Amino acid sequence: MTFLQELLKFMGLDGRLHLDWISSAEAQKFVQVVTDFTDKIKSLGPSPLTGKREIAMIQQGV
Repeated sequence: MTFLQELLKFMGLDGRLHLDWISSAEAQKFVQVVTDFTDKIKSLGPSPLTGKREIAMIQQGV
């Protein structure tokens, strides 16, 4: 998990990974975790990688 967080940070995707242990009996906790993480992702804005694939394709002449 730590390695993956560092890799995502290196790629400019810091804060876009979350792990939480939730029992199947904890429906309310699941809802809260998903809602909080969704809000966090929205506050981070679009992925910094958006459009990079298209740029790479143009550069390759695809």
